[in-house]
Amino acid sequence: MKSGIIDVGSNSVRLLFDGKKYMNNTQLAENLIHTGRLCEQAMERTAAAIEEFYRFCLANGGEKVYAFATEAVRAAQNGREFVRKIEKIGINAEILSPETEAKCGYLGAYSGKGREGVLDIGGASSELAVGDENGLLYAHSLPLGSVRLKDYAPNASAQADYAAMRVKEYGAVPHFDKLVAIGGTLSQIVAVMKELDPYDSDRVHGTVLSKEDVKKTMEMILSVPIEERINIKGLHPKKILVAPAGGVLALAIMDYLGTDTLTVSEKDNLEGYAKIRDIQI
Repeated sequence: MKSGIIDVGSNSVRLLFDGKKYMNNTQLAENLIHTGRLCEQAMERTAAAIEEFYRFCLANGGEKVYAFATEAVRAAQNGREFVRKIEKIGINAEILSPETEAKCGYLGAYSGKGREGVLDIGGASSELAVGDENGLLYAHSLPLGSVRLKDYAPNASAQADYAAMRVKEYGAVPHFDKLVAIGGTLSQIVAVMKELDPYDSDRVHGTVLSKEDVKKTMEMILSVPIEERINIKGLHPKKILVAPAGGVLALAIMDYLGTDTLTVSEKDNLEGYAKIRDIQI
């Protein structure tokens, strides 16, 4: 049976179907940090993206479409209202707990060898999990992501100070031998660094980024006037503000963890959700 899985993220809606991934950037978490609510416009464009993916699956032989939602829906005062909105489309979205979200990311990205940390910087939260062949040893969801950080302050300096304070919430993180990064923030940094246009997941997957790589790419984006960033090769037009904020957050997390490098993975919480819920993909 051919199934689709939709990730209703805080920054993007993504679909895994028939071995391929599709993405629509809708920024569901826009202004959530200030209002505590999902704004109507963000809900409408996100619901439209979900419906488009749902219809696409059905039209291409999909017999079942699963969906899960993460921090934006989990934290918003009107998150349940949004879930009811997309139920009218025919989608029953599971709202993942912070622990389950972290576990999904870990199971999707873990290589199966040694002790690894898996970091997922999303739009409204950043999950960190550490584990080995025997399973999870640590998991924590920090309710701060690229969209929330972008909305918190308009400049990188204020964002960096705030991020440095908030990442302490990870507490004592077990030692790991390798840090793997999933989610749009670091893959976007790779795309800009390698000037990937169009985006090429094969060239992103497995890329090792140093802190200096992240810093230089982020600073390059910030050096370009906002109205001209659409011309930066590899930068998604809807991430001209989000990508730099995500880079600031990534650097703060790497500093806190005391790690100089990370490896970007294109296998993520979509594959992890399939494993947790035993969905054939």
